[in-house]
Amino acid sequence: GKSTLFKQFKLLYSVDGKNKFSQAEITQGIKVVYANVISNMRVLLMNCDNHTPAEDTELADEIASLDEGVVIDSALGEKLKQIWADPGVQDTWKHRNDFQVQDALEYFMSNMNRIMKDDFTPNEQDILHSRVRTSGIVEAEYLIDKTRIAMFDVGGQRNERKKWIHCFDNVTAVIFVAAISEYDQMLYEDQNVNRQDEALQLFGEMCASKWFAEKSMILFLNKRDVFKKKLIQSPFKVESGESMRNTDYDGPMATPDMTPDETKDPNFKKVYDATTSYLVKKFKAEGQKGQKTGVRDIYAEVTCATDTNQVKTVMDSCKDIILRNNLTQNGFL
Repeated sequence: GKSTLFKQFKLLYSVDGKNKFSQAEITQGIKVVYANVISNMRVLLMNCDNHTPAEDTELADEIASLDEGVVIDSALGEKLKQIWADPGVQDTWKHRNDFQVQDALEYFMSNMNRIMKDDFTPNEQDILHSRVRTSGIVEAEYLIDKTRIAMFDVGGQRNERKKWIHCFDNVTAVIFVAAISEYDQMLYEDQNVNRQDEALQLFGEMCASKWFAEKSMILFLNKRDVFKKKLIQSPFKVESGESMRNTDYDGPMATPDMTPDETKDPNFKKVYDATTSYLVKKFKAEGQKGQKTGVRDIYAEVTCATDTNQVKTVMDSCKDIILRNNLTQNGFL
């Protein structure tokens, strides 16, 4: 999610004023989209045997054996659409919390008719949904209302953190991105650790770190679009067993007959409001542990990083917070 936000900032606040991806990024994006589709489809198909096997096993085996560098032409695109529609594959997809696959596969498959064309050129949403693992530190500058801001995108995996945490003792603010849709998933690095629990622990560590102790903390609870759909499919609260989670949540729970849209289903709205409020409070409480009262507020927002308009609204608010806190820290307020 954080790298997607990084891309959004380029679209919204480029220093050169172009506010778009370069031709080189678009050209590279073709290969990235192809690779994202194939690699994630392979993961999905290889996990069908542990969940619901594909009905067309011959086609599933053919696609699972593809190389990630393959070009998706019309013939392959039709095969991908066919296997995606397979009942066994769709049932396994519903249980994707049990394995490591990107939610963006659903987006790409819904756009396969366009992706498999010979003249396919990725649009902004394609690039925003594509995933390239961040390693080390990536820096870029943005211009928000004539204020030049340097931003750094860092690797979030456990083995990446030690590379960057000590480098940022002079930053103005920290943007922490946590995917709220991962409440039922385990870490890629450790299948025994829940991703939400890991994000909570890391957020607490960041807030308590000597490097960030007095910095503005901006919390993006991201992937609300995926979160809404998942609330219907996977229980937010599990009180016992290996999947035990959110045991202190006492709000309403979603049921399969609900519509995952808070603007259309009032009962779902109650669930969505209660679960997101619970998560905001939980993260804020973790971030404020051991801190003196009034030392620092935590600005939290439930977001969808692929929604450009929402990111702009949130960042406009964040800009004011960053500037105000910066003035305060330097004795001007």
